[in-house]
Amino acid sequence: MTDEMVLKAQRWVNATYAAVPGYNKCTENGRTGWQTIYSLTRALQHELGIAALSDSFGPTTLSRLIAYGTVGQNSGNMNMRTIAEAALYCKGYSGGQIDGTFALDTQSGLAAVVRDMGLPVPQLPLMLNGVEPKVFKALLTMDAYVLVNNGSTAIQECQRWLNGAYIGRGQFFVGPCDGHFSRNVQQALVLAIQYQLGMSDSEVTGYIGPGTRNGLRSQALVQSGSRDSGPTGWVRLFQCGMAFNRYGNRWGDGGGSFNDELARIVGVFQRFCMLPETGKGDYQTWMSLLVSTGDPERRGTAIDCMYPLNSTTIQTVKNAGYKYAGRYLTGGTNKVLTHSEIALIFANGLSIFPLYQEWGDAVQYFDYVQGFEAGTAACTAARRFGIPYGTVIYFSIDFDALDEEITSAVIPHFKGVRDAFNADGNQFAVGAYGCRNTCLRLEAEGLTSRSFVSGMSTGYSGNLGYPLPANWAFDQISNFVLGAGTAGAVEIDNNIVSGRDLGVDSVTRPSDPNDGFYTMLIWLEARAKQWREDHGHTARSAPELVAQFLRMRSNQYAFTGSNTVFGELDSGFIDFVRSYPGRPDDRPLRDPKHLWDLDIDHFGASFGAILNHDLESDRTKVNLADFGSWGGDVLSVLGQWTQSGLPAAQAYSFAMSRIATRADNSFLTLGDLFADVDALVIGQQSRANPSLPLSSLFFNWYATPAAAVARFTTYYSRRFNSSASTAEAACMSMFGLIVDTSTGPIRDAFWFEQFSDNYLHPTLVPEEARRGTAKAFVDVIKQYAGVS
Repeated sequence: MTDEMVLKAQRWVNATYAAVPGYNKCTENGRTGWQTIYSLTRALQHELGIAALSDSFGPTTLSRLIAYGTVGQNSGNMNMRTIAEAALYCKGYSGGQIDGTFALDTQSGLAAVVRDMGLPVPQLPLMLNGVEPKVFKALLTMDAYVLVNNGSTAIQECQRWLNGAYIGRGQFFVGPCDGHFSRNVQQALVLAIQYQLGMSDSEVTGYIGPGTRNGLRSQALVQSGSRDSGPTGWVRLFQCGMAFNRYGNRWGDGGGSFNDELARIVGVFQRFCMLPETGKGDYQTWMSLLVSTGDPERRGTAIDCMYPLNSTTIQTVKNAGYKYAGRYLTGGTNKVLTHSEIALIFANGLSIFPLYQEWGDAVQYFDYVQGFEAGTAACTAARRFGIPYGTVIYFSIDFDALDEEITSAVIPHFKGVRDAFNADGNQFAVGAYGCRNTCLRLEAEGLTSRSFVSGMSTGYSGNLGYPLPANWAFDQISNFVLGAGTAGAVEIDNNIVSGRDLGVDSVTRPSDPNDGFYTMLIWLEARAKQWREDHGHTARSAPELVAQFLRMRSNQYAFTGSNTVFGELDSGFIDFVRSYPGRPDDRPLRDPKHLWDLDIDHFGASFGAILNHDLESDRTKVNLADFGSWGGDVLSVLGQWTQSGLPAAQAYSFAMSRIATRADNSFLTLGDLFADVDALVIGQQSRANPSLPLSSLFFNWYATPAAAVARFTTYYSRRFNSSASTAEAACMSMFGLIVDTSTGPIRDAFWFEQFSDNYLHPTLVPEEARRGTAKAFVDVIKQYAGVS
């Protein structure tokens, strides 16, 4: 939309500087963009006496501005004052009349932006305030200082703290406060760490080098009980690192204090990164927060290499403790996998994870057609080798793909790969090899089930300011020659293994990708047995205790009222499990028909709802068992429609795009749907016979693709009597006036918190939209159940 004051600023700067050599006019459209920012930057440079104008606000511009001083009501250059006013409007703040008077409304706008930057607002009459040089530099960027695009308040709080705490240091400049981790924010944190280490302005770089690594080893350990002695310190810096990696800070509980809750969250992060679970801010944890390699000296248990392994080099790899080898399905004699190499790798007790790359090192090799061709070729090669059903094949994006290139080329490419896999009968699962941002984007689009992260490429923009993707299986962190100076020397990439992909250890029999999940469940069931029999806590069945631990893995389902919906939490058992030694690694559960993961935490919560609240005998009615599983999720899809701005007639198509989606833009993704279906089917089995282990029940329903379909058929039958009209009526009950005195208030409170900005109550949503959403849910269930 056109902003009249931005338009006025554009017209003023063009009219004033059109004749200046080196000035580039901006489009007069009333919309802020880099073109307008560059024009204002060149105008400022001209006023500062710089002859060679540039789009960059570099060291020369800043040094001239520092020499000039603060720009405000008392400064002499009227045009510089006007440029500042124009820049304020480009940031969304008041700049007065854009006439250089720097009046009270300009002063108010300046005070607001300074406050949003996290900088102290001088305690002076507003008329005496002016634009400091570093603030002026910040105004001439596209950085935002308010939350944008669902930014995190925890990240924003850290961004503002960094700005306020370090703005006085020579090489530190105002960074964004938009609630998003980015390359600039990461560099700001590293600069702050280097200042904390005692480095001077001439020594800091914003990048992790040997000096910074040594300093982190010797000075930066923080743990429970650590406390910053002043307004800056290691604890706050560590809290920022945790927040930037989306593990939350505890600023509201007192920034600068390392409490037990922070230690628990650190343990969760360490477990996710496959670090020793110390709960401390130790060197390896710092490194995993700050740089895509983490500690580059860590030894993983997987390698990938370009050249085939032979009987000599395989011994070097095996003796070094590696268990997995990434090898190429195609690619010519220099790197292609062979039957004999497969036999050699298996004979030495290693597994293979297959890679596909022909080119992939530049954007021109990525589009839908090339993706379809790559998918077809990979399936053909995998079948030729006898690669088992369900194996993940990793497709390489071996360049620093910028965000717009991911959107325009890489995502269409992987849609082509997906469609080729579909055409081949969905025998294999799609994975991606690339930098963090690429893997995150593909994961968010629902196009990949596993990621092989090229963390070693620390200079890639796609690795700066992005966390590890949730579905990471391998993280490539270093390259070196293993066994250098010996006959078995081999150049390898060293990879950390998450356990989400156990590779292929045989091409003659299929392996079950869910073995790790069953191992984890069996271990948890043993702990539940101990808790009940040895400690006397028999109020809950073993399956309910196990499900409660699954529910609480991430604290996502620990909100106010959650115990009413999902069952009273046995926090003692949760603490017992967390402190018990030898817990197996967390592993996913993948549907064998659709090759997609169940949302395990979601299942734990929904299973509790089913276990604690019997279904209504009239299946057209709903209660907390429904709200805590499928009903609350379908209600959220209706809520998303209210936020979409679409007409009621499009509610059905909107809901169809959100229900069982593989993308992360919904409250009812495919993983969520699996959780809701399994919670009811397995939950009813557990209600009938609490002695049945969850591990056995899951194994039965996930044993084959046919069994996976059968659980949907069973769900449709048990919950909705295999009736579309009953299922639609139940949805409409969830959207209507619920008479159940427990469910109604909780449903209403949830709606009010999430969606009341558009419709105060779900019953006020147009009936056409409610019925469209209900019908979409029913159609999806029938589709997955295989019924017409």
